[in-house]
Amino acid sequence: MTDEDISEKEKDTQAYAALGIGLICIVVGLPLWWKATEVYRVQLPYSDINGLSEIPLTYTAEVQVVCFDDVWTKRILEISQLLQDNLSKTTGTEIKANYRLSVRERTTEELDIFKQKGSVPDLPFVDDELSKSKLVSGDRNKYYIFLVPKLFKLDYAYIGKHHNILIRPLNDVTELVKDISGIVKSYVIHEDSVEKSILNAKGARSLKPDKESMRSVRYNPGYDITFTLTVPQPDILDVRWQIEEAVTAYIESMTNKLTEYTSFEIKSQLQYFTTFQSKPKYDESLKEYYYQEQNLPQLINPIESTLGTSSSNNPELNFIVYIPTRDKSPLYIRDKNGNKVKSNAFLSPRWGGVMIYNVPEFNSSAALPYLVQVDMRQVMEVFVSQIRLLLNVNSAAQLGSKNVVFEPVGVAGINDIEIDVWLRNRCAENLATSINTLQSLAQLLGQISNIVIKDDIGSEVETAVESIKNSQKLLQAGNLVGAFQASKLAIIASEKAFFDPSLLELLYFPEDQKFAIYIPLFLPISIPVIGSIYKAIKHLRGSNKAKKD
Repeated sequence: MTDEDISEKEKDTQAYAALGIGLICIVVGLPLWWKATEVYRVQLPYSDINGLSEIPLTYTAEVQVVCFDDVWTKRILEISQLLQDNLSKTTGTEIKANYRLSVRERTTEELDIFKQKGSVPDLPFVDDELSKSKLVSGDRNKYYIFLVPKLFKLDYAYIGKHHNILIRPLNDVTELVKDISGIVKSYVIHEDSVEKSILNAKGARSLKPDKESMRSVRYNPGYDITFTLTVPQPDILDVRWQIEEAVTAYIESMTNKLTEYTSFEIKSQLQYFTTFQSKPKYDESLKEYYYQEQNLPQLINPIESTLGTSSSNNPELNFIVYIPTRDKSPLYIRDKNGNKVKSNAFLSPRWGGVMIYNVPEFNSSAALPYLVQVDMRQVMEVFVSQIRLLLNVNSAAQLGSKNVVFEPVGVAGINDIEIDVWLRNRCAENLATSINTLQSLAQLLGQISNIVIKDDIGSEVETAVESIKNSQKLLQAGNLVGAFQASKLAIIASEKAFFDPSLLELLYFPEDQKFAIYIPLFLPISIPVIGSIYKAIKHLRGSNKAKKD
């Protein structure tokens, strides 16, 4: 073999080696680099998420009408048909109300309950006793309309603290059915408020501002409630309050009824040497100081900064009892018409409430600090009503009607019908919010391809989707508590997925910046490799051509 043949063979070997290196880079290196640098994105149920809003929302409530007089027991079928037709007429566009109706004759036990109190029944007693009846269950979302005997002097509809509604029937069955339907829709179920809850959760704009949604906090699995006694001059006034006993007597009765659906962490604190920075006006004729309604928002900021911060992620509701300084006493709040506010308190939307508590005058020669005991009944009656407003507990009594009378909630703070309304509204709100959250997340992940989607995010999304579907089914079936609990899981899972910190890990590394990283990395390597491959191909082509010649 000549030297020329050996040299040619070495060149062939170099050419094949260059091609081999190039082939390894393309077949092994390029896929390996692609796999090693790809963004991990678990597959999400995009089609299911997009289809959630297309499922029509329906809730079912069970209504049972109980007839006492023979004139109505003979017309049970007619009442049932007419009432079902009236109840089925709903005007909502976001959610449909469905009623499972039954009409029956009264039992001897139920009649005896009315007879115990004569012709003018003790309505609270009747309400309590009827709730113990064998055919009257205490189930949520089930309501009883009692058409009381004519011998009883009842000139209005009475809505008790349980699930019972007492109505004295009219002679005309059409008017009777119309009255029952109106009471059920407006005062028991609150169809309009359910519709509003969904629209507010979706962020729909209304020409008329909705006060309930503007002042109330969104549903949360837990709330922190803090009661604060603010005493600017502890050297003059020794103010004491029995807050622990007051919370037990007035607050826990309400929170205990809601503890199955949300938790409450209640705290109290004393605050000294803190005062309102805004100066009140002075009424010379009445010898008193006052704040006008438009000045109230300015009072909170100086005190809020000294309240401390919550250690949890739950919404915090603050309730402050403010003791005015002696040189600014007595101190009152006046409305826009110049009249004193009876409670001498005001509500700050989604934050809490403040009550100005004027202490009695005392002799200037009295020993200081002067002992003052806060009337906790007066204070707690105000704060309970404010808590109800902040939690958006809808009270039908606010609608006002001379033909409908409501049993006061009293120290219980909330009755059974109000709990049902609250559960129904919060369930609808949770469903609308969680659906919007998932669809926003799906849209975001579709638009930005380099967001990492980890397995736990995918798991939360799947949990939210399944919980939404389950809640919709239970709501339609009339299982209000089950539907609410499922919606609670849905909103927790959807928001946990949406706000997961891992979604932001690669957002600082946009697509156009990859060239600035990859060009300095691959250019020095790729030029020699490409050049070697080009020379190798050129050499092999020349060798083949020479052999043919």
